[in-house]
Amino acid sequence: MLIMCVSCSKSAGYKKKLNVPYQKMEPKEVTIVEFNKALFAIDTANFEEEYRAILPQFSDFLIENPNEVEIGYMKDFVTDTFMLKINDLVDETFPDIGVVEDEVRDVYQHYRYYFPEWKPVPTYTYVSGSYYNSPISINDECVMIGLDFYLSNNDLVYDQIGFPRYQSRRMQPVALTRDLAEAFYYHTYGNRINQKSVLAEMVEHGKELYFIEAMNPSLPDSVILGYSRQQMEWAEDNEGAVWAAVVGNNMLYNNVLDHRRALFNDGPFTTAFGNDSPARLGDYLGLQIVRSFMTNNDVMLNEMMQITDYQDVLQKSRYKPKK
Repeated sequence: MLIMCVSCSKSAGYKKKLNVPYQKMEPKEVTIVEFNKALFAIDTANFEEEYRAILPQFSDFLIENPNEVEIGYMKDFVTDTFMLKINDLVDETFPDIGVVEDEVRDVYQHYRYYFPEWKPVPTYTYVSGSYYNSPISINDECVMIGLDFYLSNNDLVYDQIGFPRYQSRRMQPVALTRDLAEAFYYHTYGNRINQKSVLAEMVEHGKELYFIEAMNPSLPDSVILGYSRQQMEWAEDNEGAVWAAVVGNNMLYNNVLDHRRALFNDGPFTTAFGNDSPARLGDYLGLQIVRSFMTNNDVMLNEMMQITDYQDVLQKSRYKPKK
C-alpha cells in the first residue's frame, strides 16, 4: 500500500506542473486551410488554370510561379489512382476539420503558455502520399499537417506503401497532436540527442517525450511512446527489471553502439527482452526519469530542457522503479 501511495504522489507531482491555464492564451480559435480539399477539387480538364488560381491561398509553402514540369507533376499526383484512394480515406477519416482545429488549438495554446514570444502562423493540411518522414512540419511561415499519416491503416493502405506494421500501428488520428507537439520540440530545440553515453541519450529522449506531454497532458502514455496497450503494460510491469539490466550490465555510462541500438532503435520489440517487449525501452526509462526529476525538483519545463548534467538529473530524480 505504501508503494502505491508513493507512486500516486509522484504521478500527481509532475502532472500538477502540467496543469497550466493554457486556455487564456492565444489563439482562441484556429482555422485550418485544407490544401488537400482545394487540390483534389480541381477539374483536371482545366488543371493548369485552376491550379494557378488557388496558388495565392497557399503561397506560404507552394512555388509561386511553377513551370510546366512542376504543374505536370501535380496533375499526375491528383490523377494517380492510389493518391485518389488515399485522399478518399483522408475524407472518411477526417469528415469534420473542426475537430482537428480544436485539438490543434489546444497544442498551440500550451506552446504559447511556455513560449509566449511565438506568434501563431497559418495552418494547412495536405495529402503527401505518406512518403515523407515528417508528417507535420513547422517553420516561421506556417504549420503543415499531412493528414494521410493518420489513416489507421484502413484498407491496408500503409502495407501497400511499405510501412512495417510496428510503425503503421501508430499512425492513428489520436497521434496527430502528439506529432504536432513533437514538431514543436524540433522547431524549438532541433535534434538534441547526445551520444556521449546511454544515460545522456536516455535523458534527452525523456525530455523530448516530457515536452510532448506538456503540450497535450491528456495524451495517454501509449500514444506518447507509440506503444500498443499490451506493450505499455509490459513496460510498466517490467520497468524495474529493465532498469536493473541496464545498470547491472554497465550500460548506463558507456557509448557502446550495440547498447544504444538495443535501447533506442525502433522495431517490433527489444530482442534482449523477448517478443512481448516494446522497442525503444531507453525512451520509456528516460521519460520516467524526467518525470521523477520534475516531481522532486522545483524546476519548470523551460529550465529542465536546458539541463545537460545528466548524472545530476538522475541523482536528483531519485528514480527507483519497482522491482
